This record gives sequence, structure tokens and C-alpha cells, in this order.
Amino acid sequence: MYNISFNLCAICIDCLVLVLFLTRKNYPSKANEAFLVFIVDCIIAVIFDNISAYSIPNAASVPLWLNYVINTIFYLSMNTILLWYNLYIMCIIYKVRKISSINFKILLVSAVIDIVLIVTNPLTHLVFYFDENYNYCSGKLRILVYVISIIILFSCLFESISHKKSLTKTQMQCVFFITIGNISSVVFQLFNPYILITSFTVSLAILVIYLSIQDADNFMDPLTRCFTHQAFEEVLNNYVKEKHPFTIITLRLDGFRKVNEMAGVAAGNKILEIVAQRLHLIVSKEHLYYNSGTQFNIFIPEEDQDKFENILSKVKTELGKDYEIGEMQIVLHPQSIVVRFPDHGKTAYELEDAIGYCLHQIEKKSIMDTVYADSLILKQVRRVTELDRIMRNALINGQFKIYYQPILQVETNEYHSAEALLRLYDDEYGFISPDEFIPRAEETGIITEIGAMVFDRVCHDITHYNFRSLGIDYIEINLSAVQCIQKNLKEQLFSTMKQYRVTPEMINLEITETATVASSNQLRDFMNSMIHDGILFSLDDYGSGLANINYLLNYSFKIVKLDKSLIWKAFASRRALIALRHTIEMLRDLHFEIVAEGVETDEQARELSAMGCDFFQGYLYSKAISCNEFLEFMNKQKRE
Repeated sequence: MYNISFNLCAICIDCLVLVLFLTRKNYPSKANEAFLVFIVDCIIAVIFDNISAYSIPNAASVPLWLNYVINTIFYLSMNTILLWYNLYIMCIIYKVRKISSINFKILLVSAVIDIVLIVTNPLTHLVFYFDENYNYCSGKLRILVYVISIIILFSCLFESISHKKSLTKTQMQCVFFITIGNISSVVFQLFNPYILITSFTVSLAILVIYLSIQDADNFMDPLTRCFTHQAFEEVLNNYVKEKHPFTIITLRLDGFRKVNEMAGVAAGNKILEIVAQRLHLIVSKEHLYYNSGTQFNIFIPEEDQDKFENILSKVKTELGKDYEIGEMQIVLHPQSIVVRFPDHGKTAYELEDAIGYCLHQIEKKSIMDTVYADSLILKQVRRVTELDRIMRNALINGQFKIYYQPILQVETNEYHSAEALLRLYDDEYGFISPDEFIPRAEETGIITEIGAMVFDRVCHDITHYNFRSLGIDYIEINLSAVQCIQKNLKEQLFSTMKQYRVTPEMINLEITETATVASSNQLRDFMNSMIHDGILFSLDDYGSGLANINYLLNYSFKIVKLDKSLIWKAFASRRALIALRHTIEMLRDLHFEIVAEGVETDEQARELSAMGCDFFQGYLYSKAISCNEFLEFMNKQKRE
């Protein structure tokens, strides 16, 4: 007689997990679909395992054909469990990528062999059969069924280890536990056929997966109870991969930031809850995603395109209603973006870039109507994509050029310093302004590589062309906000200086006000450490709109560079001129050296000199010029 005690426990565990899974708000991902089939298959297997535990010992009284049907269904369901498990893990590992061909072939071959062996067994008796005395017997190839199961487990383990970066530490531990547990149960079952433990081991694996790997809340925002942006990216990639047309409506509420600032975070959170509730009344749960701030994404598949206009109209109406928070009545203005696949992008990245660009436009221009991705927007998005490619190629092929703009010392009327400026030219797009490519480089993180390249090239030029012999005391080099929070930045800079035998006093690092905002404490520590070893700093673009007296008081700058916009305004407005005069007076009293940028006329030079500026930089003296032109410029100055 068979011992079915473990099977009864398995049924309880499987049914419990199934109920918990179905009652939760699960994101309809491929992994979730595979997990659901995995559970159902396990329940079918354990049920028929129990039935066979009765029918086999009573084979003489049970119709033979029925016994074969019962055991065939059991073997089919039991042996496909590991196939579903492998597929489930692959869905987690690969997500939007295609499963590797090797693993797919292993799964396919294993499935075919298993199914053919089991389905044809009533005729071949290769897996099991009943002899003339109705005794249950193992077929000649029954061991192959177990071997295939072990191969599938090891295949899954191999893929998990090969792509461990796609799994968390807990997920990897679960994969190891399940692999060892199932192999142990297979071996145990071979030598103890009357103790039915395999289904129980599988049920424990399901429970472990549910508690440790299958966490629906990873895709669920706890505040809005909408699916997260991670879930949105997965469904977006899946639809793009399968080439199914769809529309995305992206929503945000203008003025929400002020609510957080004036009424507090609790009020802001309440508004987000209300927004989600209103949207849930309009669209189904699987088509609503929350990103961040007040950004929500509504996904409309092709079969629901006829509802698009109605959905958009209802969304505007509902989100435009007042929000009552306690005794406050808050009015916010909904802004919406519409992007379609494949019209507005062939890949998920292009679509998200289009959404991001449109968001930037409505924030910048305070657009209160719906923005549809059009040809102009797509052109800008594609330019951004092309810009990434151009910058990457420019790094590889040396297309970035270093230009130098001489800086005049007012007292001596001589040039003893210059600013290193980066220039980019592409054969197709022509000259690309730093105002365009520097912010993009900071967004993508490539600015760290560009910054390292610039510092290396400048140090090379200082030594190779002997700048000191030309009368140059130091070169100013810009550091971006992203560079300032790099680990080991000091070590990198000094390593380059050592390589080219450049002394610290030959380098002056320019820091923008944006950088001081982005990395205050870390920047302060970095500056103090560099100053201790002889590197000096300039505060660049002072007065460009972000000026704050705290920057001057909290950071150890030697030089303050007045932004050209401040200079130009001063010579167009009396009030701005008075402000500039007092600004320069304050900086002198604080013992800063002052550089006036953007000097373009003799009148500006005379006035700024009278106010007390120490250095001039601008087109009146020289534009930014190539290294060879800079050498000629400096040699000419020496001769004169």
C-alpha cells in the first residue's frame, strides 16, 4: 500500500498558495502566468498521484484502460511541472529578452521526449505497465523520465548561475534549495516507491517560490495600489517585442509640487490616492501604472483603441475636479501626453524617450492641453538618440576637440591663464553646441568618461607644448556635477597629472553652481582635500540664476567667474549695473579674484576694470581656439 500522507499535505499547501495568488492583485506578466500554470499543474499531479495510489493496488478491480489513463495523466502532469518551473525562472531571468536558444532547445527536446514516452506508453509499456497478474511494473525507459527531470533542473540551475545578475541573492538561494530538494526527492522516490514524497517536495518548492521569489508587491505601488513603472516597462517591452500596436496616455498634475511644499507630504499622498481611485474607475487595473510624482501611464492595447477618445475625455474631467483634503479645496490641472506604437517609436526606448521629451516640453511651457507625439517631437527624440551615438563614437574615435580661450589679466594686460573648452563636430550634424551635448552626457553618465578624457588631453598639452614657457600659469578645467560625486576622483586626477608630470599649480578646476547644489558635502570634502595638495578652484557662472551667497561662504574658491548673462544685463539696464557693481564690491571684500566672462566691447572692459575685476574673458580678446591657434596666439603675445 502507498503512503499518501505527504500528498495530503501537498494538496493543502498547493491550494493555499493558489488561493493566495488568485486573491492578490497580480501583475499579468509572463512569469505570473507561468507560475499560475505551475501551481495548477502541481495540483493536478498530486490529485492523480493520490488516485493512482488507490487504483494501482486495486488494479484487478479497476478497468485496465482506466488505470492507464490515470497513470498517464499523473506522469504527464508530474513531468511537465519541472518544465513550467524552468520556464518560470527563465521569465524572471530574461524578462523582455529572448530566452537563450540552448535552453529553449533543452526544454523543447525534454518536453517532446517526455510527452512521446508517456502518451505512447499504453502501447509501448516503456515507462510503466501492468502484467498479467495486474501488478504495476516499471518499464525499460522509466529511468529516462527521471534523468530528463534532473537534466531540466541542472539546466535551470546553470542558466540561473550564468545570469545571476538578473536574480537577487534570495532568488538564487531559492533556486539552489529547489534544485537540491527535487533531486533528493527523485532519488528517494526511486528507492522508496511506496512513500509518495515527490509531490510534497514540489509543493514546498511552490511555497518557497511564493514567499521568496513570487512577490507581486514588487510590481505594486503600496500607496496608489497601481502597478509600478517596472511593470509598465515589462509590458511595454513585451508588446513591442510581439509587434502589437498600442497607445500610451501619460498623465501628470500641474501644481502638485506646490501642494507638497505648502500642505505637506501627507496631503500630497492623499491626492495621489484620490487620483488612483478616479483612474481605476475609468481603466482596468492591468492597464494603469504609477511612475513617480503625479505621473501615471495608461496602456491601451489595439483591441481597445475605439475607447481611446472616451478614456482621455473622462480622465481630463475626473482629474480636473477639485481635491478636498481636510478643510482644503485644491485645484490641479491635468496634463496628458499621447504616444503610439509603432507610429512614434519602434522600440521601448524610443517610446520612453518620446514620453520623456514631451514631459519636458509640458513642464517647460506649462502646456495644459494634450500633447501628441508628432514629427517634430520625434525628430528631437531621434536627435537625442543620435547624440548618444555621436558622443560614444567621438570618445572612441577622438572626435572631441579641446579648445582654449585666453584670459586677460587686467593689471598686467597679459595672458597668464586660459579655460579649456570642449567642442564636438559631427560630419552629418555639424557643430553641436556644448549646451546641448553636456547636459545629455550628464543624464546618461558618459560625462565621467568625457571628463577623464578632457583632463588627460589638457595635461598632455600642458606638458607637450610647454605651456609654462608661453607664460601660462594655469589652465581652468570644468568639472560637472556628476564628476564631482565620483568615487576616487582625486586619485584619478592626480594619477593623470603624475603621468604627464603636471604640477598642481598648473590646474584650476571650475565648479558650476549646479554642481554645488548636487553634491554639497561630498564636494566640500573633495575640494578641501585637493586644495591641501595644491589644486585651486573657481566658481563658474556666478549670477546665472542660481547664485547663492552660501556658495561663497561654504566652499573654498579662489576665483569667482561672473556669468556673461550678468555682464550683458548690467550694460543694458541701470538697475542691473548697480547690482553688478555691488556684487563685485562684495566679492573683493571677501578676497576673491574676479573674472568677468563675455566681455565683448571696450566700454564693458573700461567699466568692469573700474569696478575692480581682475580678469577678462570674452570675444573682445579671443574666442575659444584650437590648440595650434592658441599656441600661435600666445607666441604672438610674447613677441609683442
